[in-house]
Amino acid sequence: MLWTAAVLFAAVVAFGIWLRAAGADPLPVDRWWHDLAGVAPDSPAFGLARALAVAGSGIGAASCTAAAVLALLGFRRIRDAGAVATAMLLGILASENLKLLVARPRPWDALLDPPGFSYPSGHSMGAAALAVSLALIAAAAPASPSAPVRPARRRVAWAIAAAWILLMMWSRTAVQVHWLSDTIAGAALGIAAALTARALWLRLRAPREPAAAP
Repeated sequence: MLWTAAVLFAAVVAFGIWLRAAGADPLPVDRWWHDLAGVAPDSPAFGLARALAVAGSGIGAASCTAAAVLALLGFRRIRDAGAVATAMLLGILASENLKLLVARPRPWDALLDPPGFSYPSGHSMGAAALAVSLALIAAAAPASPSAPVRPARRRVAWAIAAAWILLMMWSRTAVQVHWLSDTIAGAALGIAAALTARALWLRLRAPREPAAAP
């Protein structure tokens, strides 16, 4: 997981450095998707995208992360809870610093008015960090202490995670506050953060169980 995370993180940083050196202009694929994915301000699609903007905002992402962490702590899944919280913190730290490094302007015809720079997408990063963290937990959890992990559960967990990430990526381009490459980079950064946090917390020893009574 750490090697995969390192490759994703290096790719996001390298592309950001290239953008900064090249002037941070949108790519041809960015322009094509920008024209294709845009929605009308009075459409139901815009309402959905705006709701996702609230859900993926700083307050929304923090609330969802806190709820997941508290639920995991309630089930005494301390390492899983730590991995979820760490993934979000790592993702935010990397995303905010990259925004300052690249300083890519947002699209000129944005339907919303978010602060900050465009690369990478913080909403996409947060969605990926949380969704992948939870999918890793769900995919590794056995059906019972004596039963193996069910393949169907693993497929469902990853399908839900992928759907949530793609929906958030679409929403950021639908309201034209990000280029497509911003959302791809944000999702890759969130995945890298989730994999890194999971790998680090798995290295911690599980607490010893008390010896059974004779």
